[in-house]
Amino acid sequence: GKDPLPFDLLYWNADSTRMAAANHSFYLRNCYLENRLSQGEMELAGHVVSLKDVTIPVYNLASKEDHIAPALSVFLGSKYFGGEVDYVLAGSGHIAGVVNPPAAQKYHFWTGGKPTGD
Repeated sequence: GKDPLPFDLLYWNADSTRMAAANHSFYLRNCYLENRLSQGEMELAGHVVSLKDVTIPVYNLASKEDHIAPALSVFLGSKYFGGEVDYVLAGSGHIAGVVNPPAAQKYHFWTGGKPTGD
């Protein structure tokens, strides 16, 4: 086969996390495997960290076809913040749902009131 034509959005796929192994392991274990951050049980430098402590307004953006941060998970995560949350669902996937403008009539977004339900 031939190499695919350059595509600017796919360039981001080659961008690594650039985190030290210990930090990456801590992050994955506490935020995903054990879900300690959302439960208010994550400890960092001797202090308990909780999303409930985030009381500033949060813009919580999800993409319909996101394979990394599924839209339902992002929506359900809205209830863990301590302040006002605006949940917005964008069309497309993880990157295109964020960077593609709705003006091209190819991508759309949906928003509403306070995120409730499951």
